Amino acid sequence: MSEKSSNTTATVVVRALGFFRVLAFVALLAWPVFVIAATIGHSSNEDTWGVDISVFSSVAIDLEQLSTTAIDSTGVRDPKLAGKALMNIDTSSLTALYIFAALTEIGGFVGLYILLQLRTVFTALASGENFAKGNAQLIRKVGIVAIAWSLVGPILQFFGGRAILNEYALSLPGIELNPAFEINGLAIFIGVSMLVLAGVLREATQIHETQQLTI
Repeated sequence: MSEKSSNTTATVVVRALGFFRVLAFVALLAWPVFVIAATIGHSSNEDTWGVDISVFSSVAIDLEQLSTTAIDSTGVRDPKLAGKALMNIDTSSLTALYIFAALTEIGGFVGLYILLQLRTVFTALASGENFAKGNAQLIRKVGIVAIAWSLVGPILQFFGGRAILNEYALSLPGIELNPAFEINGLAIFIGVSMLVLAGVLREATQIHETQQLTI
C-alpha cells in the first residue's frame, strides 16, 4: 500500500471516529437529562420508567420446584439448569435506575476516552506523521485503559447488579437470580496487544530518529 493510499485510509478513519465522537458526546450529555426527566415523571407513572434496566446476572432454574404441569423435562438428566444472561428488567425502583444510569455513564466515558486517543493517533497518521513520538504513548494509554476497564468493569457490574436485584422482588419457587461476574478475556487480549504494538512502534520511532540523524 502506497503512502498516499495509507494517508487516505487514515483520513477516512479519522472522519468516522469524529462522527462517533459527536454521537458519544451527545449520548453522554443526553443520558443524565433522560434520567432526570424519568425521575420527575415518576410520580405520574410509578409502575415503569418506560425503559428496561439491563442486569448481567446468573440464572438458576430448578424444574422440580416449578409449580406447573406444562413443563416436560424428558431427556434432562439434571432438573437444575444454570447460566448467565443479560436480563432486561422493567422496575419502578429509583435506586435501580440511578445505579444503572451511573454504570452506563461510566462505561460511556471510558469508551469516549479510548475513541479520542485513537482519533488522535489516526490524525497523526493522516498527516503523514507515522513515527510521531506521541503515537506510541497514546496507543499504550488505550491498552492500559482497556485492561483496567476489563478488570474494574465486571466488579462494578457485579455490585451494581446485586444492588439492582435487591430492589427487584422475584418470589417464584424454582427460579433464582443473582449478580454474575465475568471478565472479558477478549478485551484484555486487545489491551495487551495494544501494549505490544506501542512497544514496537516506540522502537520503530527510535530507529527512524537514529536514521534521520545519521543522514
